[in-house]
Amino acid sequence: MVTTLPGTFLTHMQEILGTDYNTFLESYNNEPVRGIRINQLKVKTKTLGVLPPSPHKGTRPLDPGCMGEQLRFSGATSPVCWCGDGFVYDSSERPSKSVGYHAGLFYIQEPSAMCPAEVLDAQPGHRVLDLCAAPGGKSVQIAGHLQGEGLLMSNDASPSRSRALVKNLERAGVTNAVVTTEQPKKLAERFPDFFDRILVDAPCSGEGMFRRDPDAIKAYTANKPEACAAVQQDILRHAAKMLKPGGRLVYSTCTFNTQENEGTITTFLQSHDDFTAVQIDHSALGIQPARDPLPQAARIWPHLANGEGHFVALLEKKESNIPDFVFLAKSIPPLEFTAFIDDFLCMDFPQNAYVLHGINLYLQPVALHLSGIRVARSGWHLGECTKGRFVPSQALAMGLRKEQARYAVELSEEDAFRYLRGESLFHSEAHAQPQKPWILICHDGHPLGWARLVQGRLKNNLPVGWAVSS
Repeated sequence: MVTTLPGTFLTHMQEILGTDYNTFLESYNNEPVRGIRINQLKVKTKTLGVLPPSPHKGTRPLDPGCMGEQLRFSGATSPVCWCGDGFVYDSSERPSKSVGYHAGLFYIQEPSAMCPAEVLDAQPGHRVLDLCAAPGGKSVQIAGHLQGEGLLMSNDASPSRSRALVKNLERAGVTNAVVTTEQPKKLAERFPDFFDRILVDAPCSGEGMFRRDPDAIKAYTANKPEACAAVQQDILRHAAKMLKPGGRLVYSTCTFNTQENEGTITTFLQSHDDFTAVQIDHSALGIQPARDPLPQAARIWPHLANGEGHFVALLEKKESNIPDFVFLAKSIPPLEFTAFIDDFLCMDFPQNAYVLHGINLYLQPVALHLSGIRVARSGWHLGECTKGRFVPSQALAMGLRKEQARYAVELSEEDAFRYLRGESLFHSEAHAQPQKPWILICHDGHPLGWARLVQGRLKNNLPVGWAVSS
């Protein structure tokens, strides 16, 4: 592996690490570290104990604090020290093949990538921007911290990359997110001094991913760090305008290069005297201080921790007397949706901002003025209002709890996989509701999607893009 690493990269690493250089190189002989992070929107536990290696595969409780919820995945071996919801798992495991993955109970994420959202420390009620969000792992993590309260705006300038972002948010059951596909400059013009927290997981040269991603090595050039640093400065400049006074911004990269890390932040601070670097608690997180002149920031090194390379800096904007943002008025839902609520849901649905784009109905946590902004999802996609009736969406199913549906069917693991493959099913419980066609399909109490009850059969309503091949 070492022989394939770029020479300019190796030279720079030797300058940075000095006597630690050889130990760093030896880490490239090890397998990349793999991680999963529990989704706090679906698994209600604040801290998870260490999961010892299992002698056999199968269902096993996560921890006594999980309130009885189970994951059909047995390979978690140790916790991620900087993320209480994160676990390293055995490389022989395939967690994406479990029903729990498709139910959104956990997210597969490289362990060091879990650190920036922990440092960001979003709280319920905050307005949060994830500016470079695709494919969505950090957005899902932030959503878990928000617990459905406040606003999450997840943005990625690439419309194609945003498709994965939307699906990951929907699978996780995130109900308070808006997904945009705009350039930072355009968002800064619309949302000045708006967000309590901003995450800038900046595009970078990707040196920290060399061990796990050979394509990152192929894409690397000697001038890539310099080019990335220029882009990073531009993104930070616009992000700074969107942060509320007193708010906090996390800047992170998955590279080792000092020009893109300490250099980018130092340059930013020199031109933004209303920002200061905040000390990260390295010992509590189990990570290392960054290099001079920015020891307040943090680094994750593959030879010192269970993770690939990462850099994280925390910045705070000074307080001022700028008035808070004025929101648009709330709106009421269309009659088709209120009829659906009465017939098929048993919950008080939020009276926030309902937005109808064509036949598609969305719910925003706050009423936002988004005209002129490229939007992939205007909020929680509830479904379609068509010909006087309402067709519920997959996103609605994934954002509900089983007890919020009047009619729900619990499937075995075998039948759950059949459902996920797009098959229609017969189920004895279905006969109890012959006049009620929309059934929430669940496994272990967690929704997987909708089915229509047609002549005693559960007709599969899983969208084509959600079906699994095996």
